[in-house]
Amino acid sequence: MTGLAADVGVPGEKVARLDLAIEEWATNVCRYAYPGGNGSVWVAVRREGPTLVVELSDEGSPFDPTAAAEPDVSMPLSERSPGGLGLLLMRRMVDEVSYRRDGHRNVVTFAVRS
Repeated sequence: MTGLAADVGVPGEKVARLDLAIEEWATNVCRYAYPGGNGSVWVAVRREGPTLVVELSDEGSPFDPTAAAEPDVSMPLSERSPGGLGLLLMRRMVDEVSYRRDGHRNVVTFAVRS
């Protein structure tokens, strides 16, 4: 991915942030998407002009990360509900996040621009 990112002109800092978003999503898929245990995640990377696009798909439980409410980070930790910070981090690490349900697959797309 770093070679393609360099070809597109995406700076190393943005690639690192993209890696973090991918890791967060993959962790969520491993923890929550497959309640029965085993499952797969597919990854596709492509260039769209000056943009590097990473598409991750899985056949787990439907979940739209773009529709999840953002946690109120202004509240003290002791008053917050657990969870949600990873999704917030994921959204803020990339230029664009989108979701679609394609048949029986969740498809999450991250984009970073050069």
